Amino acid sequence: MSTGMEWLRQSCRIMAKAPLAIFGVLGIYILLLFIANIPGEYLKIPYVGILISSIITPFSALAFAGCGRELTQGRIPTAIGCYAEGFKNPAVRNKLILLGLIYGLCVIVINFIVQALSAPAIEQWKAVNGVYDTASILSHLPWAGLIVGSVLYVTLLGVTCFSPMLIAWRGMPMAKAFFFSLIVCFRILGPIVTLGLLLFIMATGGAVVCSSLGGFGEMLVIIWALFITALSYGSLYPMWRSVFEPDTRPIS
Repeated sequence: MSTGMEWLRQSCRIMAKAPLAIFGVLGIYILLLFIANIPGEYLKIPYVGILISSIITPFSALAFAGCGRELTQGRIPTAIGCYAEGFKNPAVRNKLILLGLIYGLCVIVINFIVQALSAPAIEQWKAVNGVYDTASILSHLPWAGLIVGSVLYVTLLGVTCFSPMLIAWRGMPMAKAFFFSLIVCFRILGPIVTLGLLLFIMATGGAVVCSSLGGFGEMLVIIWALFITALSYGSLYPMWRSVFEPDTRPIS
């Protein structure tokens, strides 16, 4: 079983061998997210943006993973080709759309639960001249909302982490894909935490260094954030390969 460090190394190799594909997929994803939020902003309807954005997410996850898979199969990936994979089969496409809607609805429900659990504590916060008093915030932290929300959202991430690939590449029914994705995430929880910590250290360390460089610091922070985002999504295929395709040769 691969470690979080090895997943990070493999993600770096994917980015080195197919930078145009990885950053192309990231650019398309960001553009689609921007477009997805326009109807909600224009119509002033809450949560429309979340639902539309959530539909895009499974296709984007499959596209990021597809970059690594194409390399292991000896092909040079392209951003358009990786994105197109989710649309080739109508049955797969429809399942991914439904997966995105389910994910978006779950995010909205979790948000309502967190708000309901946090409201009693937040009501105790005191404002002085329009600014909340730090002492009152620290003495009434919404622990129930934070803990329950974190558990629910982490579980949702586990359920949906590998689901797009299981649906598209293994032909699994959605419920079965949800189940296997969650079980696998529990099995590899240690390496996932390691990977998350490594990405966090890289993100914060790089942001601090970039911020200290003066006039161009803000621009460099944005570029670094995009790099870390691409690196994190690029680790999807190494994670997938270590569990579901262990006999596949790693990217060298």
